[in-house]
Amino acid sequence: MASILVRFTSAPYSTSSASDGLDFALAATNYGHHVTVVFEGQAVWMWQANQQPPPGVKNMTKRLKSLPLFDIEDCFICQSSLNTYSVTPFSQAFQAADSNTLITLLKNADHVVTF
Repeated sequence: MASILVRFTSAPYSTSSASDGLDFALAATNYGHHVTVVFEGQAVWMWQANQQPPPGVKNMTKRLKSLPLFDIEDCFICQSSLNTYSVTPFSQAFQAADSNTLITLLKNADHVVTF
């Protein structure tokens, strides 16, 4: 099957993009695709500890913790974005990625989808 890179670039609760991206990534694994996820820009806020989502909105923390249950184990976070936004991740279930790593991930993916 295909190798899909899902890029998250939006803040977790400002729009539905982050939630839609997680739904897409999880669904893609149901079809046998190899899914890699990358969190860049404001999307690194999805990994911030002690999130307080708006009422009626699912907490991203729980959803991110479920990624390995769906065989999504290739999880990367842009190191530059972590530094820029001073995010303290709630977990170490990811690999910090520099710009060279991000370029390699983009080149090696069959398909790239950005949310």
